[in-house]
This record gives sequence, structure tokens and C-alpha cells, in this order.
Amino acid sequence: MTGDTYIEKAPGSPASPTNTDATLAEEFVETADDTHSTIHPSVRTDSIDIESAQPQGKEKRPKLLQRITVPFRSAPEPEYVTENRTRKLEETPNGFPRLAAFQASEPNFSLYRSFSYLHSRVLLDLQDQITCLEKELDEIDWEDHDEDADRLKSRDYDVQQPDGEGEPRTRRVILREIQSKLLEYDEVLIKARTLESFQRPSDRNYRSVRRYCHNQKPLMDAEMDSIRTKEDIVSLHNGREWATFDGGVETVIGQIDRLLQKVFRTESLPLQKYFRTPEAQEKTTNPYVSFYSSSRIDKLVNVLITVVIFCLLVVPVVTMYQLTSTATHAEPSPTDKNATAAVDINKRDTFNAVGVLMVFTLLFSAAMSLLTKAARHELFAASAAYCAILVVFIGNFAGPGN
Repeated sequence: MTGDTYIEKAPGSPASPTNTDATLAEEFVETADDTHSTIHPSVRTDSIDIESAQPQGKEKRPKLLQRITVPFRSAPEPEYVTENRTRKLEETPNGFPRLAAFQASEPNFSLYRSFSYLHSRVLLDLQDQITCLEKELDEIDWEDHDEDADRLKSRDYDVQQPDGEGEPRTRRVILREIQSKLLEYDEVLIKARTLESFQRPSDRNYRSVRRYCHNQKPLMDAEMDSIRTKEDIVSLHNGREWATFDGGVETVIGQIDRLLQKVFRTESLPLQKYFRTPEAQEKTTNPYVSFYSSSRIDKLVNVLITVVIFCLLVVPVVTMYQLTSTATHAEPSPTDKNATAAVDINKRDTFNAVGVLMVFTLLFSAAMSLLTKAARHELFAASAAYCAILVVFIGNFAGPGN
């Protein structure tokens, strides 16, 4: 998402989702003469009449492919199925409503504070209260251990015993208070642990939200302190496996799109129609806000990763085959003057093949670490297997001279 400052125009009346308001009103065309003006109702021609008015000789016959695919085409869905209502940012009151609509428009923009400091402060306070209650309970236990040890061996006997003079708090009261504080402490502790497991937003998504808040200014400056605490921001969206790579692809698409717009001098970005769904296009009319379809980006990323995997598997094999195929398949005689040179060439080609193996193994490891969430042991195992495959190819392609 890219953002920039802009001047808001006067908001217009929201258009009807089904455009029924425009079809119910009768259209009029006003014509002005030198002496007077008259108003005539516009003549609305039906599409069937237009087709019947055209000469039959000019009708285009359907192509062969169209005639073949006609029986397999599904009937268009009715309007009550395809009708879609999307909350548009510009049709939401500016302030907290518009900021909420913006953050709800894209899962990657659902960024909120975790208040880790306040959670820690509350946990420390509850921890100290429970510690004080624990010490108070220990004091009563040791007093009863010295005076009446049976009160520690039977709960019923302890409850039936009268309270001592000057003892405002009994063991039962302290235990009930400890139980209440422990439940409160455990709940806050579990919630804090859950919040810590939330993913941090990527720099790209965080900058997008910050840029929107800075340019549109939906809130007063004092109300924007929450978004400024980057280390305390968490994302409600569970990132995809290739989220970082996807963000880079979206950035490159945006840069290429703006470049094509300047080259061809188009009003809109030419590539957006391929990476934006109609629902995403209806969310805003702001030219500085772009919503890309995650499913379409995923398809492009899958194609790119397939190409990368293909290159990592095929290119080193072809390269090593070219290097190792230069080996002489005929045994040179001891008196041959070129025997030593042939052996040197074979050794050089073999070492070059080993160098290619090392380079592509490093590239494979880098691709695994960047494009996947593989653990360290998984990365090590995959790199070792990839290297073993290339070693097998070197051994199979090596000639007798090697």
C-alpha cells in the first residue's frame, strides 16, 4: 500500500449498489433555439431493437472456438447473487470510524498495541500481593504448628476452632483471598503469554499504516501515540510462509506499475487491474491507496518460486555436464605428448564442476532461508540432500579420464 497527501473533494451522494435509482428516473434532453427552448423526453432504445435494425448481412458469425465452448459455458449468475456491498473509506466519517474502516480493509493493516509494559506492571503488582499473602499464611501455619498442630492436619478441625483474640484474619480468609488473586494472576499471565505469541508486523505493513495516518490525519496528534510505539505493535494477521517475499513482489509490482504509467501516460496504473479484485477496487477511490489481492499475488509468487526451483535443479546439472563432458574417453598412450595436457584439462574441469556445486548449494540454502520458514535442522538436511544430488551427477557424468 502506498500513500500520499491529497486534498479531499466534497463528498458526493453514495451510488446505489444496484444502480436502480438511475434507471427509475426518466431522462430528458433539453434543446435550445434562438427563440425558445423545448424539453423532449429521451428515446430509450432497447438492445433487441438495435440488433434487429442492423442488416442481417453484416452479422458476424461466431468463431469455431466460440461455438465449441458455448455448451460448456455456465449461465451468468443473477444480480442478487453477484451484488456486493463494500464499505468505502471515503463514505465513512473521518476520525475513528475511517481509521477503523482502513485497518479492517486489509488483514495486514490490523495493527494494535499489546501494552506489554502495562501487562508486566499488573503482573508484578499481583505477584507482590500474592507474595505478601504467602508470607502471612506461613506465619499463621508456624504459629499453629507450635500451639496446636492438629489444626494443620484437619481442615474441619481448623474451621471449628474459635479464632484467637487479636487475630483479624484467619487461615480460611487468607486462603480465599489467595485463591482470588491467583485466578486473577493466572488469567493475566495467560493473556500476556498469548499476546507475546502474536506476530510483529513487517516493516512494510507498519510503514503503510503510519503513512496513511500521517497523510490522512484521521485522529488528533495526541491520539496517534499508539501507532508510534513500533516495538509494542502486534498484528492480528497470521503471516503467510512467504510473507516477506510477497511484500517484496508487491513493492516491485508497484514500482513497475508507476513506471509503465509514466511511459504510456495512462490515467490509472496499468497492472492494478490484474492484481486487484473488483471488491478491492471498491474500497477506496484514493489514487494513493492500493489494495492487492493476496490470492493473485500468491499465484505470481508460486510461479516465481517454481522458476527458481527449476533453475536451481537444471542449471547446475547442465553446467556440470558441459564441464565434465570434455573428458577424453580414449585412453592416451604413454608416449602421447598431449596426455599430460588432457589430464590437466580433466582435473581443471572437475574442480570447476565442484565450484559450481558449491555455488549452487549456497544459492539453494539462501533460497530456502528466504522463501520458507524452515528450521535450522530442516535447512541443513535440505542443503545436504541437494548437495548429494549434485555430487551424484558429477560422478555419473565424469569420463574415464576423470
